[in-house]
Amino acid sequence: MTRIWDLGMSVPMISISEPPRIMTIHLRTWGDLACFTRPEMKVERVSYPVITPSAARGLLESILYKPQFRWRIRRIAVKRPIQFLAFRRNEVKSRLSPRKPEPLLADEDRTQRNTLALRDVEYVIEASMHLTPLAGLPRRRPEDDEDSGEDTPVKYLAMFQRRAEKGQCFAQPCFGCREFPAHFELADAGSMVVPAGINRDHDLGLMLYDVFQLDVSRDQAPGPVEKPQPKVTFFKAALKDGVVAVPDWDEVKGQLGGAQ
Repeated sequence: MTRIWDLGMSVPMISISEPPRIMTIHLRTWGDLACFTRPEMKVERVSYPVITPSAARGLLESILYKPQFRWRIRRIAVKRPIQFLAFRRNEVKSRLSPRKPEPLLADEDRTQRNTLALRDVEYVIEASMHLTPLAGLPRRRPEDDEDSGEDTPVKYLAMFQRRAEKGQCFAQPCFGCREFPAHFELADAGSMVVPAGINRDHDLGLMLYDVFQLDVSRDQAPGPVEKPQPKVTFFKAALKDGVVAVPDWDEVKGQLGGAQ
């Protein structure tokens, strides 16, 4: 029986006579501080007790992003005790405008804000790649494309593995705020097992799933989307055996109103 090589990324061996299985990656990530802000908090930052799917997706996209696929977060293992840390920081109330490049005087615009963040965090993210309708279409700027060949999850998973092994990223991954950097390394399926007693099983309540419409149209115009409207979705999260199970996008996008 012919078998397919699993790329060394905790991908199960697949027989061509069997139905295809979902190929997943596992990424261990850790840091000193994290803040995954609850959207209902308007001024003060109050973090969720664990990383949100949207923050996990953004972390993976900082390592590898292509319009031809999107990440689907499947499970998140919480490897360290959930610990909060409260502190106050000096911030500015205004934003710099690219249209009006005027200097911003911090002394005149400073304010103090409280933050309830997480400290000493470590997670293992289990995710899979799903091709978008843009996969297989001609590149709009072929000279800027670093990859070649047919668009398949196998190709992009191999690209992600190479980049993660070398520590390459398009932007420094972070835990919610840019000043909270996230370190990362490849892991395997065994790292999803969390020793008993680190955190008790409990209901985390409604958690932010994402703030964007994750579906991609083949007719989408090239270039960045101007001022995308937030598309906030939530899901009922629970920590069981140290792992948070994340539903599929199709299960939550109905909250957007009329989405199918």
